[in-house]
Amino acid sequence: MLRRLERALRPLPHLSLLTVLATGCPAQVDPTATAPKPKANVIDENDPRVVRDGEDLYPVEAVQRAQERERPSITDQVAVGTSPGTGRPDESNGVCRLYAPELADPQCCAAEIGFDADIAQRACGLELYLGESHVNSCGYYFHRTGAQPLWFRGSFVNGASPTEAAQSHDTRLKRITKNPAFASEPVPGVEGALWSTHQGIRWAFLPGWDRVRLVSWSQDACSDAAVVEVLKQLLVAKQPPAGAPRLGLVPKARS
Repeated sequence: MLRRLERALRPLPHLSLLTVLATGCPAQVDPTATAPKPKANVIDENDPRVVRDGEDLYPVEAVQRAQERERPSITDQVAVGTSPGTGRPDESNGVCRLYAPELADPQCCAAEIGFDADIAQRACGLELYLGESHVNSCGYYFHRTGAQPLWFRGSFVNGASPTEAAQSHDTRLKRITKNPAFASEPVPGVEGALWSTHQGIRWAFLPGWDRVRLVSWSQDACSDAAVVEVLKQLLVAKQPPAGAPRLGLVPKARS
């Protein structure tokens, strides 16, 4: 029995031969042969990493960096300003400094509300007045480094007084905010004016003219303490005579 088992476990001759054939013979190596040179990468104008300029090709990233360096600063845009509706200030209309990045056919503000861009810029620590545009109300836009364009808006609203206009406003905001306690309050230091706030927006209702003026702004644009100076200026600004021309391309309060 033991001898039969030993014979069964011996490797079969034909399997040993198959193993040798499968491994094959070792390949001959020529020690003097050199490795083939890798093919050079051919870069042409179809390569997305380059861009053609005349007869030469340049890396896309280098061209983009050069374009960024050559792009006019925001100050230069104000000085040159030739593109209404593209987010660049424009004075070519001869009426106002127009700024309307999201409007295809922007228009200058239809009426004065007594807003003075220079006073707002100084009081709120804004660097540059970008311009205005009108959509339902008048928007005044400013630049501050590191921020999106900051804004004030102004319009005339219904109501015999700031109190009446504010009450109508408060009724709407109570419904929107689901806060029955929402209410406008007197503006400290600005007699007769009322204001309120919600989600970073301020609204102020101002007396002094034939119609109540509503001014709103992002609280990122101006702190409550600083904006009081802007509201005081609006309070004392003179209402323009009917049909009076603007005082200039940049909004300026009448005195």
